[in-house]
Amino acid sequence: MDTKEEEKTSKKSSLINKFVKVVLPLALGIAIIYYLFKDINLTELWTVLEDANWGILAFSLIFGLLGNTIRGYRWQLLIRPLGYNPKVSNLNFSIYGGYAVNFVLPRAGEIWRCGVIAKEENIPFSKLFGTMIVDRIFDTITVLCISLFAFLFNMQFFISQLEENEEALNSVLGVLQSPILYISIAVLVIGTYVIFKFFKNNFIVKKITDLVVGMGKDMKAIWKMKTKNRLFLYTIGIWGSYFLYFYTTFYAFEFTEHLGVTAGLIAFALSSISMGVPSNGGLGPWHVAVVASLGLYGVDKLSATAFATGVFTTQSLWVILCGLVGIAALSIRKSKR
Repeated sequence: MDTKEEEKTSKKSSLINKFVKVVLPLALGIAIIYYLFKDINLTELWTVLEDANWGILAFSLIFGLLGNTIRGYRWQLLIRPLGYNPKVSNLNFSIYGGYAVNFVLPRAGEIWRCGVIAKEENIPFSKLFGTMIVDRIFDTITVLCISLFAFLFNMQFFISQLEENEEALNSVLGVLQSPILYISIAVLVIGTYVIFKFFKNNFIVKKITDLVVGMGKDMKAIWKMKTKNRLFLYTIGIWGSYFLYFYTTFYAFEFTEHLGVTAGLIAFALSSISMGVPSNGGLGPWHVAVVASLGLYGVDKLSATAFATGVFTTQSLWVILCGLVGIAALSIRKSKR
């Protein structure tokens, strides 16, 4: 293959990567938003938003910043057992900036913050990437626990909802009883085993294996640290702040202020799960999760959509603003060195 053909192949590959990373998530978000808003009267939606208490919405933003700040302290706690002691302010600025980057490139914020700290604190990127994955594992476990708690706490409510909606019940049972589900799981497990057993010399497989082995060693170091209790407290602090970040907004609207903590917990759990779908800052999937969860408690679609629109817009602008401040702070520090 000559140089020109290599350049063409490289450009084609780059375009495909950009399409997958940028266009697809954005298209998904826009498609979901269109589906959600297609039957909504925008004039009526704006009327609902005008009646919102924007002072309470602004107050809720404090808890979002608090949660992301505590996350910086937890990340520092995960890095220290590996023999490094980065400045918590740099970690915080990178976390703020990372969330802003996620609005441009979904999931790229985590990579960006690891790269920034690797240069700023002279820590190997692979080490930071490992701690970031551990950080996300803690988050995943926490979200699963919150979701399980929300479900168990409201089990009777969900059972009554399913009994009233026979179609939904049959859909749930259909998925659980479908052999396709279990065949897919088996194929995934066997396929993963075959790849790592018989193609272990492949470049990509070796990279993944080395990363997993390195993460295993880092996990052992983290597990042996004497400050595990603080790690647990930081995790509670992060997700307690995030819950208040969301639940406080209930009091900004007349149709949600009476719903209580139980409804807030369900909506928060579903919205947190929706963030696992790759989209720009949660655009689309987050709205659907919130509208659906509020609908369970009798909030009409127009009001629920207005709530999701007002909260998402306010909090997204806040995340972007804090991110720009974080990126600027890191740039200023770098220029002064």
